[in-house]
Amino acid sequence: MKELLDKYLNFTVGVAGSITSYAFGGWNSALELLAVLTVLDFITGMTASAYEGYKNPTRNDKGLSSRKGSFGIAKKALMFTVIFVMYRIDAILGLNGVLSLAVGTTYFYIANELLSLAENYGRLQLPMPTQMKRAISILKEKSQTEDREKNKE
Repeated sequence: MKELLDKYLNFTVGVAGSITSYAFGGWNSALELLAVLTVLDFITGMTASAYEGYKNPTRNDKGLSSRKGSFGIAKKALMFTVIFVMYRIDAILGLNGVLSLAVGTTYFYIANELLSLAENYGRLQLPMPTQMKRAISILKEKSQTEDREKNKE
């Protein structure tokens, strides 16, 4: 039984690696950061909603909601489909390297996830570290610079 489970696990990891390689041209540190931020944003969003529900028990618009949670998961999945589409467009147009559409899109979503984390921290009444504020502004500027470069072409 253990051998069958090992074979299934190896098959699953192989398929996931192949899909990732095809969809994004391989796994890189930007995608890794985006994946981590996506999970953290989901966790902090749920925590913030639970906290708001606890603080405001009489308000129906506060607290955990399976509808909002499902919609949030769908939006997270769609972020990665947009990056996949941009990577495939890069492949068609021959845009490889630092100033590709997929890289710019990934930076955009990283900045967006950081902003969402900051918003969740605010909802939880947690202080925002200065370094995180600086990282958000740098990523926003980097994303805008890449957009300007692409518009020149």
